[in-house]
Amino acid sequence: MSEEADKFVPDKDLLAALIQMGINENLAKEALFCTGNKSVDDAINYIVNNKDERNELGRCEDSGKGMQDSSDADWEDQGLANYKMVHVVNCSLKMKTGKIAAQVGHACLGLYRSMFKENQEELNQWEELGEKKVVLKGNDAEHLKQLYHKAISEGLPAYLVRDAGHTQIASGSLTVLSLFGIEEHVENITGKLPLL
Repeated sequence: MSEEADKFVPDKDLLAALIQMGINENLAKEALFCTGNKSVDDAINYIVNNKDERNELGRCEDSGKGMQDSSDADWEDQGLANYKMVHVVNCSLKMKTGKIAAQVGHACLGLYRSMFKENQEELNQWEELGEKKVVLKGNDAEHLKQLYHKAISEGLPAYLVRDAGHTQIASGSLTVLSLFGIEEHVENITGKLPLL
C-alpha cells in the first residue's frame, strides 16, 4: 500500500452514504481514494467499472501505482470464502427469454433482500470476489421445490419466485429458485444441473 493511500482520509459523509447503500467499507474507501474523494456517483462508477479487478486501497489506476489483480490465493489468504448465487429456472413453463430474465431478476433481488440484514458479512465477501452468479435449468416446479427444501435443510438461504400472472404464465406458477452459499455447498445441491 502506498504512503499516499496510508494517509488518505475519506470524506465521512460520502463514505457513510456508500456504506448505507450496502457497499463494503474497504471497497468504499478504495473507490473514494481512486476517484479523488469527490462524489458518491464517481465512487459507484469506479466500483461498477472495476468489478472484475478488485484491488487493495492505493492500487487503483488513478493512484499511478498500477492495478493488481486479486487471485484465488489472495482471497484465501484474506480468509474470504468463495460465495455463489445460483438461479434455477423452471423449464417446463417454456418462458420466453425476456420473461426468464425478469423472473431471474425477481429471484436475485428477493434472495438478496431476504439476506440483507442477517447475512451482511457473507454478502460483502460475495461482492468483494465479483458476485458470482449462474443460471441453471430445472425440470419443473416439483424439482425446484425439492432443491429448495434440500438447500434449507443444509442451512443455505433460498428463495422461490411465483409469477403474478400478468403476462405469459398462470398466476402462482413457480418460475425460479435462487440459493446462495459457499460455492462447494451450493454445488452439492445444483452441481449436476445444466447451464441455461
